[in-house]
Amino acid sequence: MGLSVSDFTIDNASGQAVRLDIQACFKALQGQNAESADSDMASSQCVAGMLFLNTTSKVLKVRNSSNGDFTDIGNIDTPNLGLLPRSGGSTAPMTGQLLLDDSNSASAPALSFDTDANLGLFRKSADVMGFSSAGTEQMLFDANGLTLQAQNELRFADSDSSHYVGFKAPANADPDGDGSVMWTLPAEDAAVSGYALVSDASGTLSWAAAGAGAVGGGGNEIFWENDQTVTQSYTITNGKNAGSFGPIEIQGGVTVTVGAGESWTIV
Repeated sequence: MGLSVSDFTIDNASGQAVRLDIQACFKALQGQNAESADSDMASSQCVAGMLFLNTTSKVLKVRNSSNGDFTDIGNIDTPNLGLLPRSGGSTAPMTGQLLLDDSNSASAPALSFDTDANLGLFRKSADVMGFSSAGTEQMLFDANGLTLQAQNELRFADSDSSHYVGFKAPANADPDGDGSVMWTLPAEDAAVSGYALVSDASGTLSWAAAGAGAVGGGGNEIFWENDQTVTQSYTITNGKNAGSFGPIEIQGGVTVTVGAGESWTIV
């Protein structure tokens, strides 16, 4: 049996009847007009702002301003009524998605800070998240990865973060009109020291001996030096010729591949 009353009007009646009527009203107020279902509350019983407890779902509700329906407040058996505390913490953690405004504004990002409202995250477009600083899009994240915008730098700070090394894109990354450039790193480190990354002109990087140029005493650049033993298999670059100073030994199990249109000259 519920605690709600048909109304909160105390009609003229005998003393006992009035007392029982008053007692029923107090019980209804004390128990937040509790009933087992929303439908148990007739419109004639309700007024705007009235509290109501659904004893089946344990949800406390409040009548809306038009007195047309109830608005959920929260579950009375859940800490903080199941609402996210302003102070955060683990007392009432979120159990669903946090849905933000999907405005694509970099100057007023959806996720921001009370003293720095133009810093934060925003939805740039479908499946694309923008990162804003100083009210301007600085970086985006999508299925292709991270993109630093407007020649922004990728920095790596030293141990005390007082200095850094970094990279950034050129002012024009497509001067000849053949599209953007993406380099793919090799899967492993170089097998020997002194190697450098070289490109195959299609974006794939690999390790190759660094061309140090001629050497000599003092500032002389006279002597060209190369190793005497080939210890790693190698293919002469397509469309290129190669030269070495001999004698040259090719280690067992190692292959030097010279294509039909290339040559390897040993002097």
